[in-house]
Amino acid sequence: MTPWQSARPYRPARVVLNPLVLLASLAVAAAAPLVLLASLVPSPLVLPALSLAALACAALLSLTAYWRRSPRHVDSITLWDLAGAAALIGFGAGMLTGPEQILYLFDLRK
Repeated sequence: MTPWQSARPYRPARVVLNPLVLLASLAVAAAAPLVLLASLVPSPLVLPALSLAALACAALLSLTAYWRRSPRHVDSITLWDLAGAAALIGFGAGMLTGPEQILYLFDLRK
């Protein structure tokens, strides 16, 4: 006589992607908005536009993390980490923006 086996729910096998394929897809996903931004905005305004877009993204991510009460001190990546990365990109693009680009933004060129 065989012992009873407990009924376990069916769990499909997890599909594990090749790390190279995952890295390539993440690079394409990160580069696509930058290429779109560079093609739609005049060249002197790319860095200010990137700065504003990244800071707006950081604000939305941090508000979402606050409203969802996302934990801050864990071992994995959280919404707070993503908001910090977006803010870092936004402030970096803002620091690289020159005064000529700001004058072009407000159309004060001579």
